[in-house]
Amino acid sequence: MRRIISFLLLINTLAATQAYAADKSDPLKDEPAVRKRILYLPKRLEVTPSLGVSFLQDYKHSFLVGARVEYHLNDYFSFGFSAHYSPLSMNTGLTDEIMSTLPSELEQNTYVNPTPSKSAMEDALDTLRVVVGPHVSYTPAFGKMGLFSSLFFNFDLYFYAGVAFVQFEAGNLSKYVDTSTDSKVPQDHKLHIDIEEENGGWQIGPQAGFGLRIYLNRWIALNAEFRWIYVKRNQAGFDQNGDRNYETLNDVTYEYIRVDSKDAIWENTMFFHFGASFFLPRYAPRSE
Repeated sequence: MRRIISFLLLINTLAATQAYAADKSDPLKDEPAVRKRILYLPKRLEVTPSLGVSFLQDYKHSFLVGARVEYHLNDYFSFGFSAHYSPLSMNTGLTDEIMSTLPSELEQNTYVNPTPSKSAMEDALDTLRVVVGPHVSYTPAFGKMGLFSSLFFNFDLYFYAGVAFVQFEAGNLSKYVDTSTDSKVPQDHKLHIDIEEENGGWQIGPQAGFGLRIYLNRWIALNAEFRWIYVKRNQAGFDQNGDRNYETLNDVTYEYIRVDSKDAIWENTMFFHFGASFFLPRYAPRSE
């Protein structure tokens, strides 16, 4: 009997304890995850001058200078516009390697050997000049990092996507070619090409990327960013789809390579950007 009574008392005690625990509210319920956090982003304008460089390009690397302007609605979402110009480009290792195998001058009869010369290949390449476009951003993560237990700084990570308008400067093969519009026998030391549309002009396509901000104080941050753009282009400036024009002169039919917009294909263009972000207004409040 004593054992039964003791067991019932134990059950009663456990039930009372559970009821008390259920009634007792969690002291951290509905409380913010971080208190006294500096609110770097909400309702602030961010201006980020930056330098950029392309990578994994086939023929030319482009160096960019420009800026991004962004307005932050809250801690997570923002929208903005970026504009960059490329005053300088350089050949890739692949371009230098190909040019080392090409002749210095065009062959006399390019019907037999249509290989371009070194200068013809280099002059045919397009050059990326301008990249502009709007975007929206999402900042899902923030935190604090420390170096050697003495230097601490805040950071956040953001992702963005939008539309890019890209201007390419066309190559110039005019001094290396004769065309079917000349209505004469193809010339020696000339490439027999009809350039109906050059490989330059404006193109539009999607852009996306991600970046990291490291805050130096309440209104200045270092910025590093990866950017991906997908647009149509004809980097080499030559025929890519194999179509031809034909002209008959004195009962002889001559074949001309056709270069037009159909030779452009969708290609990835990627950049790294490095810069500094400046926030306005300069004062950033703290959370409760």
